[in-house]
Amino acid sequence: MNLWPKDWDRHGDELQKLLKEFQSSPVETSNDSTSPSLSAAGYVNQIRENLATAPVALDEHVEEIEINGVPCRVMIPNTKSQGVYLHFHGGGMVTGSASIADVENRHLSNAFDLSVVSVDYRLAPEFPFPAGPDDCFAVATWLLENSVAKFGTENLLIGGESAGAYLAALTLLRVKESGGAAAVNRFLGANLVFGVFDWSQSPSQLGKRPITDDFDVLSPEIIELMVELYLPGMGLEDRRDPSVSPTYADLRELVPAYFCVGSSDHLLDDTLFLANRWRVAGNSCEIDIFPRAPHAFTWFPSPYIELFMERRDAWFSEILA
Repeated sequence: MNLWPKDWDRHGDELQKLLKEFQSSPVETSNDSTSPSLSAAGYVNQIRENLATAPVALDEHVEEIEINGVPCRVMIPNTKSQGVYLHFHGGGMVTGSASIADVENRHLSNAFDLSVVSVDYRLAPEFPFPAGPDDCFAVATWLLENSVAKFGTENLLIGGESAGAYLAALTLLRVKESGGAAAVNRFLGANLVFGVFDWSQSPSQLGKRPITDDFDVLSPEIIELMVELYLPGMGLEDRRDPSVSPTYADLRELVPAYFCVGSSDHLLDDTLFLANRWRVAGNSCEIDIFPRAPHAFTWFPSPYIELFMERRDAWFSEILA
């Protein structure tokens, strides 16, 4: 059984070639955020500075509001809302903001007549676990009670990228635990894009990837640093608690999910494990693996961007039909 269409292989080969050429080019690297000499605080400051200066397009029609005390960016479609997409941004639980996903969220809003609520949850190390997950759950519970009054629809969807996918999965589990099947079934589906689902570190997180020298924006050292910042003082067994790592949770009676990941992503196993456990638990599940794609591959120029959008949008269409 092929895990991806054979003609995708060349896209991965070309992308890795491009990334390695860029990596080896004589560019000034004094601000390299992956440098092992950086302290934890220095690393966080560097990646936050890099993100702050990145050319991210902002949506001028976004409304910034607080929901249950949590800052959120809200988008409204041009027509009547057919559902509300609860979105969480990526950034390893230490960086990022809701605004970095404005372009993608506006696309989903317009393409599928969705209102989008993107959450600016609290970040480590200033606010370690469980602050971020608590913020996300607070917004989810508000939507369960108020989506009809605020957005005119009871249909909800949930999702995110990287740490955002983690928060989406964790929020669904907390909704199920607190409200049972009736609450979790208000969510039509979960869009879980190259997420981190095991904070006790899966094999790929430790560097055990199919092609170990492929470029990736993550590394075992970076992941270990993020674990230290987000889960300070927490031992291996505590990090395997289902309230921390969704991989170890009871996944029965959850909603249909779309998973995707690159085969050169250090979070490859997180998606492989959770997606298959999701399916074995009796839930509908689709998974796309993009050969030789690194973590956050949608940020790099390649045919994978269009392919990913086609596959993800097809899933949204099916879920909303």
